[in-house]
Amino acid sequence: MEKENQLKPTCREVHRLVSEGMDRKLSMVERGRMRVHLVMCTACTRFNHQMDVLRKAVRSTPPD
Repeated sequence: MEKENQLKPTCREVHRLVSEGMDRKLSMVERGRMRVHLVMCTACTRFNHQMDVLRKAVRSTPPD
């Protein structure tokens, strides 16, 4: 059972990884776990897309 939990990341973990991915490069294992979850979870896929839109908007805003 422990090994099964390691293979299936939770939505909470994926949200954390999406957020951390904005500040640092995720490891190959982290990216893989996140991608597997995103294939199966519409809500997390939507969250990931929303964060991507937000990231792009912030980057395109000119500095003061």
